[in-house]
Amino acid sequence: MRLWNGAIGMEIWDLVDEYRNPIGKLHVKGKELMPGEYHVSVEVFTINKDGRILLTQRSPFKSYPLLWESTGGAVHGGEKSMEGATRELAEETGLLVKSEDLQYLGEIKRENSFLDCYLWVSSEHINIHELTLQAGEVNAARLVTSTELIEMNNAGQIVPPVWERYQLFCEKLADFVIK
Repeated sequence: MRLWNGAIGMEIWDLVDEYRNPIGKLHVKGKELMPGEYHVSVEVFTINKDGRILLTQRSPFKSYPLLWESTGGAVHGGEKSMEGATRELAEETGLLVKSEDLQYLGEIKRENSFLDCYLWVSSEHINIHELTLQAGEVNAARLVTSTELIEMNNAGQIVPPVWERYQLFCEKLADFVIK
C-alpha cells in the first residue's frame, strides 16, 4: 500500500447546472453559489481488508466538530469525479488508490451540489498509525465494525448526513463489512 504526503491550496471548482451539465464557470470555495449553480463532491467509503470501515474524525474547527465520517470533499476544477475521490483519500488519509479500484455506489443531488459516492475495499491491511492525516481537516482515524458504527451513531458521534448515506448504501456495502 502506497501512502501520499502532499499539500493543498485554494480550492477552485467547476460549476454545473441542475442537470449536471458544465456551465463554463469556475468557483472559489467559500463564496456563495448563485441559484442554479452546483458543484460536484465525492465521498469514499473505505473498507479494510478485514472488513472494518475506515472513519476519520473531523477537525474541531469544522462544521460537525469532532464527529466521525467517511472520506470526502469537493471535486477540483479540471478533475473528474473519480480523480477527486482518489485525491481526497490521499489528502485526508495518505492512502494512494487507483481510480479503477473504486466502485461507484451512486449519485445524490443536494441543495447546491451533486455527491458521487464510491467504495474502496483495501486488498491490504490499513494501519491507522501509518496514515498521514490532513492537518486542519482530520483529527483522528479509526477502523470500526458495522456494529461499532451503529453504536457510534446512536451516541451522536457520526456526522448525520454521513449516517444517512451509509444507510442508503448499506446493502451495497454489506458484502464487504463485518458486523
